[in-house]
Amino acid sequence: MNGVRHARPVLAVVTSTGEALRFFDGLTYEPLGDLPVLAQPHEIAVDEAAGVLYVSHTYRSGVYANPGEKAHEISVVDPHQRKVLEVVSLAPEVAPHGVALDQDRGLLYATVEAGPGGGGAIAVIDTATRKQVGRIEVGARGPHWFAITPDGAKGYATNKADPFISVIDLAEQTLTGRIPAPCGTEEVAVSPDGHRAYAAGMALHADASAPPTLLVIDTATDRVVAREPLAAPGCPVHVAADGRVLIGLVPTGSGGAPRDGQLTVLSPDTLAPLVTASVGQVPITIRTTPEGDRGFVANLRSGTVHVVDLADGVVTAVLDIDPGDPDTTQGAHGIAYLP
Repeated sequence: MNGVRHARPVLAVVTSTGEALRFFDGLTYEPLGDLPVLAQPHEIAVDEAAGVLYVSHTYRSGVYANPGEKAHEISVVDPHQRKVLEVVSLAPEVAPHGVALDQDRGLLYATVEAGPGGGGAIAVIDTATRKQVGRIEVGARGPHWFAITPDGAKGYATNKADPFISVIDLAEQTLTGRIPAPCGTEEVAVSPDGHRAYAAGMALHADASAPPTLLVIDTATDRVVAREPLAAPGCPVHVAADGRVLIGLVPTGSGGAPRDGQLTVLSPDTLAPLVTASVGQVPITIRTTPEGDRGFVANLRSGTVHVVDLADGVVTAVLDIDPGDPDTTQGAHGIAYLP
């Protein structure tokens, strides 16, 4: 399947509660079928050259703040045949979550909450042999998301439970710095030119009155060069191919109950708001088409994916992934769009 382009694009969405990947036509959003997988699939990395998806499995049950047994697998999935090709075990590492692919070097990086080397780390997997070939300590209790620069030289691991972002030298496979992030951080994304990284946090482990902020990081110095105010705490962050920054906001009501979320799209140059769109409860992952005309927002609590026209912010489709119980469901999580 190497390098093969298919006639129709495919959208793949994880349902953690439903323990499956749901596939849709990438243009009409007609359902193409479901693929049952191991418990609690979370995030997806896309290997377009090999034509496969790498899907992390974090827990057997539970959530980050209250997990049950922790998982240790990554599933390798053929999205066009809708088939699990292999299950890669990272044991005794546990709880892989964020995954990032360096396609040029054939390396897959996965955050793990703990393992034999100590605390949280980045597991390094050779995509040819599908064996773990390295482990990079991040100096934190449970790293969550991970992103790498386009040249594959540097990585950033966000930490929900610790007040910093870990900076990783990927060539030396060492922790080289900590970027202060007092409220903890959720997803991190790097601009296509590699000059900036962006991260947001939901203030889960700090003063809840702290103002919601998007951190803008200069990747040359690993310093925060701007703090952009947000209308509500941000969780997922994604950068489109043209540099626009997309953030999923997670507003809450009385007692901390989630309300409908919001997608905010910022200018690549000034970070001025361009468009907004109302989405489902607890947006958790955002992805875009290669052309940047459409955005896909997975909503954890609503169990839906909102498809948004990024030119005007109009929601053009809402896909039911796994609505379930709105108080407990993890109905929609990782997203992959394959052109």
